[in-house]
Amino acid sequence: MAQLPSPPLTRRAATSAPLSCAQERLWFIDAAAPGSAAYNVPLLTHWHEPVDTAALAQALTALVARHEILRTTYGLHEGRPVQYIGEAAPVPVEVLTGPPGEAELTRHARAPFDLSAGPPLRCTVWRGGPDGDAMLLVVHHIAVDGWSLGALYEDLAAAYEQAVDGVTPKLPQLAVQYADFAEWDREVAAHPAMAERVAARLAQLRAVSGDLALGNCPPRPALPEGDRRGAQHAFHVTVELAARVGELASAVRATPFVVLLAAFQAVVQRWTGREEFLLGTVAANRPHPAVEELIGFFVNTVPLHCEPRADWTFERLCTEVRGEAFRALSHQRLPFEQLTAGAGADRTRAPAPLATIGFVLQNAPAPRLGDRPRWGPPRLLPTGTTKLDVTLTLEYVPDGLRGTVEYDTDRYSADTARQLAAHFTALLAAAVAAPGTALRALPLTDPSAGRPPRTVLAGPRRDLAAEYRNRLAGTASGAAAPHGGGDA
Repeated sequence: MAQLPSPPLTRRAATSAPLSCAQERLWFIDAAAPGSAAYNVPLLTHWHEPVDTAALAQALTALVARHEILRTTYGLHEGRPVQYIGEAAPVPVEVLTGPPGEAELTRHARAPFDLSAGPPLRCTVWRGGPDGDAMLLVVHHIAVDGWSLGALYEDLAAAYEQAVDGVTPKLPQLAVQYADFAEWDREVAAHPAMAERVAARLAQLRAVSGDLALGNCPPRPALPEGDRRGAQHAFHVTVELAARVGELASAVRATPFVVLLAAFQAVVQRWTGREEFLLGTVAANRPHPAVEELIGFFVNTVPLHCEPRADWTFERLCTEVRGEAFRALSHQRLPFEQLTAGAGADRTRAPAPLATIGFVLQNAPAPRLGDRPRWGPPRLLPTGTTKLDVTLTLEYVPDGLRGTVEYDTDRYSADTARQLAAHFTALLAAAVAAPGTALRALPLTDPSAGRPPRTVLAGPRRDLAAEYRNRLAGTASGAAAPHGGGDA
């Protein structure tokens, strides 16, 4: 197969540029559902001290001066979407008296952006709350992704320090800007080698459907992606269980992503009864060293071919998933919209989305804010929307893993999301305690969690907490799972 070209990524100092492949997809979604909050990124941060709002405004202005993407607007030129880079200008900070209520936070978090007018960044500060001052940064996803947050908060902190010291903040210039990457990205996407690689990947995915239904649920409404109503269920994976995930990952020469994805595949298999399906994940897609410091929207959706067999052991599944995860990494440059269009044009395939269920492990590096940061870690607020039918997102935190099930409320209920999260943690605990267990024998519940829906193949009931404690204590009580569970 032909290799993708690697033209030099250099500074072009242009005032306009095409959209990157990832940006173009978001632009069309916004055009189809104007005013949607689906791709708002609302980041709530609590400060450890009173906010100097004048210094914060200066710091934000320096941040926007360094990163052109934060002062970019979008429009049409000769029928194609184009991004226009604006001049650096002061960034206003809205100052309110706190603490903010949930309704107020929701209103600010979900206020729409006009991508043609910009800028794609807003800042609100609530002062005087009992827990200290709070800051809400809302950025449109077309200008930022999870990997960008480290650069965003590091640059903001550096500029704020200069401002509170009485110095007009100024951040170092970047070697390239996002518009330079977008030009490069479109050049690569248009190369014949890209079409060849997209066709090859479609040939691998052609016979596999990603249109999954978890149990009995109503049909998917015919709505634009930006108009899909959603909600979230939060859950927690203990630090002990997260550590065991890491240990098993090392044992099977894989990453924690592989072990966690394997557990989710096993759960989806039991909910759907299918042993071959597609899940969607996201890849960082920063293919050039020059873009590592950039704020921007680089991530790409990657379909994963999942094939969990009920008679495989969990360890065997991890080995298989490791191979697919490696292949997915090599496919992270394939534009998702090209894969989607190719799948839709394939008459041998039923018309259906390429992936309706997603799995994401947020493992971007945390921002380096020094020994005494002025604020705590940001919390991503819900937007009341969803991008897929269901997405399971996991993020490492000091006390384990923070989990979120985001779901389409027109298809699934809060109880479904709660059960899906409970089944994932239960199966994960049993699997890492006894990775030699067949998937069909891994339980989805413990005795206190209640029964799963009738459409779910549950496996045997076990006291996972006791087994896990015994496993950690070096006993053999959790070494093997009983047989006789639901067969898939």
